[in-house]
Amino acid sequence: MLPLHISLQKKKVVIAGGGNIALRRLKSVLSEGADITIVSPVAEPEIRQMADNRQIKWLSRKIEKEDYLDAFLIIAATDDAAVNKEIAQSASSSQLVNCASNAELGNVYMPKIVKRGHVTVSVSTSGASPKHTKELAEKVDKLIEGDFVAEVDRLYQVRRKK
Repeated sequence: MLPLHISLQKKKVVIAGGGNIALRRLKSVLSEGADITIVSPVAEPEIRQMADNRQIKWLSRKIEKEDYLDAFLIIAATDDAAVNKEIAQSASSSQLVNCASNAELGNVYMPKIVKRGHVTVSVSTSGASPKHTKELAEKVDKLIEGDFVAEVDRLYQVRRKK
């Protein structure tokens, strides 16, 4: 897989599921300016709060194919592996799909993201071990020093003025 950093600005993101995994995936994409819809009969309190605050949309029901037909990114994170599989297999070949219960069914892995200022590092084990991904990301995070981030942020501003 080719690691890319993709803009989700104003792109439609649909997350099937309202549990802890869906919440973690939601937090990964929330700050990227996407148009996010959660579809799940039940949702974690934090998801409901985000919906109440109009940060996201929440459809309190089971997902239907029509919910994600025009989505740029689909995250299948229900607690039912068969539903996740159906979502992944029925998506179009031009859609990005992350399948939480079986990474190989999708075409996108969700990396652990370490972000400081304009420095972004994504860490992945290609779905093999979320535990190892987290451990490696924690080590990477300790390597990114404040002076380095400040210099990169300054250079970002310089390049934008040209």
